[in-house]
Amino acid sequence: MSPARSERGFTLLEVLLAFAILSILTALLTETVAKNVQKAADAIDKRELREIADTIFGKILFEQTEHRDGDEGSIAVDYGQWANLDQARADRYSMYRWRLKKTELVAAGTSEDADDSENLFGDPSDDETSSSGTETNEEEKSKAAVKLMRFTLTVYRQSEPGEALATLTRYLPPPDFEGTGGSSNSSGSSGR
Repeated sequence: MSPARSERGFTLLEVLLAFAILSILTALLTETVAKNVQKAADAIDKRELREIADTIFGKILFEQTEHRDGDEGSIAVDYGQWANLDQARADRYSMYRWRLKKTELVAAGTSEDADDSENLFGDPSDDETSSSGTETNEEEKSKAAVKLMRFTLTVYRQSEPGEALATLTRYLPPPDFEGTGGSSNSSGSSGR
């Protein structure tokens, strides 16, 4: 009876079971491949978005006097105009927005308006020097504070304003830096 059965081949139940196992494995493999393709596309989009944010940030820093704290804009409009993109390519970025935050910081010295500006390294009251007590309050106030502006650009999805996709930060002297006595040009003139 055994030789006759081996000549018959597979039963219908065995073939259906093999197809069921094969279809389950194919579905799992397809799902895994689709997730990996989506992750790769997201990584490319994030890299591209980071490069676009860096371009917009450079433009903002170049035109820093034209932008105020809290300014916002659309990636599609700002980058689309800068890169001269056609409308279809610019619409790809229509879900992304940027927000600028400008903060004046005290990097060194003492500031008369220490309450209004933030210390670069922490609390404004911590920037007092421990001297021997020979300096008066007037002399301390006459020291020029070195101030910096912290520019922070945050890129986010319009639907999720609280979740930052990219955050760029740069420290620059304020536009009126020459008037604070901290200019490198004020050290003297060189003549030949």
